[in-house]
Amino acid sequence: MASSKAGLNTNPGAQRIVATNEKVTGPPAAEMLRQSGIDQTPSSESLELMDNACGGGILTSEFVKLAAEHDVPVKRILASDHDENMVSYTARRKEDSAWESVEVKQIDQQSVPLPAGSFSHVFNNFGVFFCPNDEAALSETYRILKPNGTAGFTSWKTIAWWPAIAMPAIDAFIPDAPKLPSPGTVFPVRGWSDPAATSGKLENAGFRDVQVSEYAFTPDAGAEDFAEATAVLVKVVTKRFWSEEENQKHGDQIEPALLRYLKENFSNGKWNGQMVALIALGNK
Repeated sequence: MASSKAGLNTNPGAQRIVATNEKVTGPPAAEMLRQSGIDQTPSSESLELMDNACGGGILTSEFVKLAAEHDVPVKRILASDHDENMVSYTARRKEDSAWESVEVKQIDQQSVPLPAGSFSHVFNNFGVFFCPNDEAALSETYRILKPNGTAGFTSWKTIAWWPAIAMPAIDAFIPDAPKLPSPGTVFPVRGWSDPAATSGKLENAGFRDVQVSEYAFTPDAGAEDFAEATAVLVKVVTKRFWSEEENQKHGDQIEPALLRYLKENFSNGKWNGQMVALIALGNK
C-alpha cells in the first residue's frame, strides 16, 4: 500500500493509517536491508545511507534498529520524500524516536539536488513503483551513489488484497456502485511487477551484480485497521474512475464494506492472504 495523504503530521487517524501501511511495507524493507548485507559492514567503514522516497520513514526505522543490533558504523542517514506531508510526518518521527544521524528533507527522487557520489547506500522502498518517471529515478540513484555503492528497490509483484478484498467487497455490499478496475489498470507498474523486467531496468541504468528476489508474507493487521487503510487507497482510485455523483453516493460505504467483507470471510476478520514483493539490489 502506498499513497500520498494530507495532514499526516497532525491527524491521529491518518497516523494510524501510516502505521497500518507499514505493516505491509515494513517487512519487505527489513528484508531488503538484510539481503543487502549492510548489517555486516566492517567497523572501519562509515555508511552514508539515503532512504529515498521514504514515505513515513519505515525503512529508516528498520535500519536504525538493525544498526543498533549489529553495531553498524553510520555517518549519515538522509530520509527524503517529495510529499511535504510525508516529510513532516518523518521529521516528527525522528524527534519522537530520537534518531541520531538522521536528516529529513523534501526531495523528488526524479531530480535529487545533491552531489554525485554522496551515498554508500540508496534504498527505495516502493517509491519507484509509483514514480511517474522511473528511468529518471534510477539514473539519479546511480549518480548519487559512491563507486561500489549499493542500491535497493522494492516493488509489488502482486497487490493481492485488491482482488481478494476490495473488488469483491464492493460487488457484494455496494452492488449499485461501479465495479473497481483491476490492479493492472490502476497502478503504473511499467514492468516493476516482473523480475526479469526489473533486473533489466537496473542493468540499463548501469547497475552491476543485479539480483532480484521474491519475498512473500502475510500482513499482521487487524480487520478495523486494514479496512481503514485500504479504504483510503480505494477512494483514491474511485475518485479517478467514478463520477463525482457516484463518489458522493458511495464513498462513505467503502470502508464499512471492506470491514464487513473481512469479518465475514476471514477468521477474526484478519486477512490470511499473501503480499508478494520484489527486492532488487545492484551495485555501482
